[in-house]
Amino acid sequence: MAGKKQTVEIIALQCTECKRRNYTTSKNRKTMQEKLELMKYCKWERKHTLHKETKVK
Repeated sequence: MAGKKQTVEIIALQCTECKRRNYTTSKNRKTMQEKLELMKYCKWERKHTLHKETKVK
């Protein structure tokens, strides 16, 4: 079963202001090819900021 690519991948959401990875989520690569950008709450900034998709280490 090795070698088969999965359509759903786990991603991290990184805050654009403090540069910390605050959230993890999954996304379907077949339906969403572009990078995910969401307004989420950052507990270090104590406000809603833009979070962009990054890879999970």
